[in-house]
Amino acid sequence: MSLRFLARQIVNVAVTATAHINDDRVFFGMQLARRLPGPASRFVGRAFGKMPKDAGKAASAWLLGRESKAKDLVTTSQTPSRLLGEIALNLGLLGEAERIAAALPDASALTSRILWAQGRIDGAIDALPVDARRRARLVDERLCLQPGWWPTVNEHVSARPVRAEEPEEDSHPTSLHVLTNSLPHTRSGYAYRSHAVLTTLQNAGHSVAAVTRPSYPVTIGRFSSGPVETIDGIDYLRQIPLRPLPTPTARLSDQASWIAAQAQQRNAQILHTTTHYVNGLATGAAARSIGSPWVYEVRGVLEETWAAAGDSTEERAARRKSQRFTLMQAKEIEVAMAADAVITLGETMRDHLIDGGVPAEKITLIPNSVSEAVVDADTSRAPAEVRAGLGLPTDGIWVGTAASIVGYEGLDDLVDAVILARGQGTDLRLLIAGDGVALPELRERAAVLGENVVFTGRVSQTEAIEYQLGLDAIVVPRKNEPVCRLVTPIKPIEAMGLGRPVVTCDLPALNELVPESAGLRVATGNPDGLAGVLSELACDDSARIRLGNNGRDHVLATRRWKDIGQRYSQVYSRLMEVGAK
Repeated sequence: MSLRFLARQIVNVAVTATAHINDDRVFFGMQLARRLPGPASRFVGRAFGKMPKDAGKAASAWLLGRESKAKDLVTTSQTPSRLLGEIALNLGLLGEAERIAAALPDASALTSRILWAQGRIDGAIDALPVDARRRARLVDERLCLQPGWWPTVNEHVSARPVRAEEPEEDSHPTSLHVLTNSLPHTRSGYAYRSHAVLTTLQNAGHSVAAVTRPSYPVTIGRFSSGPVETIDGIDYLRQIPLRPLPTPTARLSDQASWIAAQAQQRNAQILHTTTHYVNGLATGAAARSIGSPWVYEVRGVLEETWAAAGDSTEERAARRKSQRFTLMQAKEIEVAMAADAVITLGETMRDHLIDGGVPAEKITLIPNSVSEAVVDADTSRAPAEVRAGLGLPTDGIWVGTAASIVGYEGLDDLVDAVILARGQGTDLRLLIAGDGVALPELRERAAVLGENVVFTGRVSQTEAIEYQLGLDAIVVPRKNEPVCRLVTPIKPIEAMGLGRPVVTCDLPALNELVPESAGLRVATGNPDGLAGVLSELACDDSARIRLGNNGRDHVLATRRWKDIGQRYSQVYSRLMEVGAK
């Protein structure tokens, strides 16, 4: 890493931190403490615990992962404070946060944050003083969501559009991909799919590169090794402004200009981005300025993911009726309709887009598929043998998953199912690989299992594969939420590719992925039913082997990236043919 680029990233951090402190120092301090590395966060948590007031003790419990204790302290406290209100909000206790705000002499910042969490954008803005920094930012965020608003590209970029030279007959168009995050700094399903797409295109003869969002990876507390990081021959370009612009609209226009400039330098003929709408706005504006077609890849449903994060059924329903939900939903459809081509992951998502008004002929289905790392995995080893290599007990029947640990994944139902099954005499044990906001509460819920549960925390892709091979069955117990009915996750595909039986909930997006010959289905939100299915599977070795083998055969025949990835080439070729007419 060059000292100059390192210094640029350090200045970026300092400027950003100063802006957040000036905006709201209490909120910034809370978020910083939570995002510190584990040992540092625990140190801060223990320091908070020595404070005499309830807010300090609640902050300590929250930072140390003792969410039940933190919730008790918040709900029983008779000494309201801004810090206590922020903790309540972070714990999803909106009613308690409102109670605390009502007792404070000046609760404008807390009230605004509560209203924003409820999706009441106008109310969140009106709750703040006219001269508040946060008010100006929220007004600008609302502008980004307005129908018809798009970023503007600097004149010095848009004034000199670049057209590629006439391609040779067998050549492939050059593409520049606009991503939210990427390897090696973020190891998520999103980052791995993005890298698989890029690698597949490159192996097929395409010239590809990717750009990530402004200030990434500094925004997640990591430093890039340089303005370009190369992974497996793929260039990832980092936009690290020395002084990030203060408003979302200004940052999006700056990003669009930068994307256009990078596309010109690399002679990119096609721009390709992914959900959500922020990526689409910047990419669409850049593409228009240089006269290139662009692709919008819909990998999720933003507004439904946001709504599903509500802490109760009533809160989730209220979010779906909110101003924020309505605006996000409309903006996603607006961006998809503006793109020259749309790609999505499954039939349920395709139908959702069509229902929103996106022309069916514009949409191409390219489902999640497995990498060669999954294909090449040694699935002949028995799960107990794999566990021995991982230092885990070989006894019992182990179930679990490798996933992002968020509420709508339904892992609380899986924990309850294992507890029930063990209570009924089945030696069922649980392993969950991954990290996420719901992990602390999940650990507390599973504490009764003692040594019969293992939480690995965040793991690499290679480690995730090995842990899944150590399971006798992989479970995807998602909640009956719209986001889970619509979005097709990659985990069931990987599970089948690894030759392990899959137990899923009876949801359209999951039923689309897992044939009945490869897995079992159970009603969603039903720990008793799930316990019964897992107990039966635990007692039937031949069924586990049969389902696992069927799943692997299905994936190898239909879901390998090297085959599925060819559809990207087909989309690009159609776009180039249209542009040539």
